[in-house]
Amino acid sequence: MRYLHILPGGLALCMACGVAAESRYQAVPINAGSDFGTEKALILDTMEGHMWIWTESPATDTEAGGRYIIYQGQLFPGKEIGEVVLKQEWAPPTAPDTTPAP
Repeated sequence: MRYLHILPGGLALCMACGVAAESRYQAVPINAGSDFGTEKALILDTMEGHMWIWTESPATDTEAGGRYIIYQGQLFPGKEIGEVVLKQEWAPPTAPDTTPAP
C-alpha cells in the first residue's frame, strides 16, 4: 500500500518497501507567483489520472498560514493526437461604457 504524507515545511512522498522506483504519485513543484513563502506542488496519480494542488503558506503579521490540498479533477485519454478532451470557456469581460455624458 502506498501513502501520501504531507510534512511541515515541504512535501514528501512515501511508499511501502518493495515498490518500484517509479511512484504511483508524482509531484511537480509549481511557481508560487508573488505569494511570499508559499510552497506549491501539482500531485498526479499516474495510475488513475487524478490531480491535486498542494499549497503551504507561512503565517504573517496580517494573515494566517496553513496547508491544504485542492482536487483538480481526473485526466482521461483522447482518441487521437490533438483532440480537445475538455474545454471550459468564459465570456470576455464587457468593456466599460466610454460614451461621453450629454
